[in-house]
Amino acid sequence: DAQAVALARPNGAPAAVRATARAILDEAAARDRHPLVLDYLALVDPADFTEIPDDRESGEAVLAVAARVGETRLIDNIPLTFGALT
Repeated sequence: DAQAVALARPNGAPAAVRATARAILDEAAARDRHPLVLDYLALVDPADFTEIPDDRESGEAVLAVAARVGETRLIDNIPLTFGALT
């Protein structure tokens, strides 16, 4: 879940946050009897919802995820801070 990503990598770089989220979702998809199909996973700027570039060292972000489990579409997002704040 998105909160697990925030707890796992709150100070990680954008690429690390994305990789951790994807790994958690991949693990959930592999162990569940109902396949989880990812629609999107995005780490975006909360001000304008543009994708956070991998070279950004710190800042506020929103991790947004949408996936399907059977006929149900799940949508979640969580605000988080990555990197060292200056």
